[in-house]
Amino acid sequence: MADDHDDQQGHGYRIAVVDRAFDVLELLATAPGPLGVTDIARQVGSTKSATWRMLVNLEARGYAVKDPATSRYSIGPRLADLGLRGGSRANLVQAARPYLESLSRTFGETANLGVLDSGQVLYIDIVESPRDLRMAARVGARDALHATALGKAMLAYLPGEMVEEALAQPLEARTTRTITTPDRIRDDLTRIRESGIASEVGENEVAAACFGVPVFGPDGDAIAAISLAGPEQRMTESGADRICEALRLAGEAVTARIGGRWRTGPDRNHDEGR
Repeated sequence: MADDHDDQQGHGYRIAVVDRAFDVLELLATAPGPLGVTDIARQVGSTKSATWRMLVNLEARGYAVKDPATSRYSIGPRLADLGLRGGSRANLVQAARPYLESLSRTFGETANLGVLDSGQVLYIDIVESPRDLRMAARVGARDALHATALGKAMLAYLPGEMVEEALAQPLEARTTRTITTPDRIRDDLTRIRESGIASEVGENEVAAACFGVPVFGPDGDAIAAISLAGPEQRMTESGADRICEALRLAGEAVTARIGGRWRTGPDRNHDEGR
């Protein structure tokens, strides 16, 4: 009877190395930064040689990415790609894609769609600028909430307790312009709620500029954000007002397409930490 029960629960068919590979994937997906083989092996309870073999295979399939300079590993784009094939993120990508293409075509810059994932921005769709000099991330890449227009656009419209949790984490100075003081970030989020537009100039990358807007779900919380990014000089020449208005219209349209509730202006419930 015990064997039958194990088979019904699937325990009799579990393979240790597969379990361990999933442990590695989950660790990479939630880690605050790239990890070395030794650290990964220690955290998943495996030997260094076995962990290295798993990472080689995961890297070959696109589930892990190795930094050639540091030999550290991060989660790869393949996992994000699979996740986008079903569920709400797939619907979000489908709803936003025409507007990303329109923004990129109109201004000649890179348009991004990101969501909040494990305290970071996760890029789930990108339409790159056709120009040789352009700002570009990759689907599945992650970025800091406090240093990006995507991140700040979402933070500004999240419940207060979620904002405070994000601000309690180490706030890395990506450049000399990065705002790393929680009080200054809170002031920035207040301005974003008043205007509906998030911006960063040289805060995430030197000589780069980015504007972003939230995409809202049915409860009025930001579930994603859309941004347009490019070299600082070109973004200024394109006209910040024109870019921001186009982004706002795109954010409203995508929110409507997914059945969300568009929200702009100061929000008393947010300030009360709902």
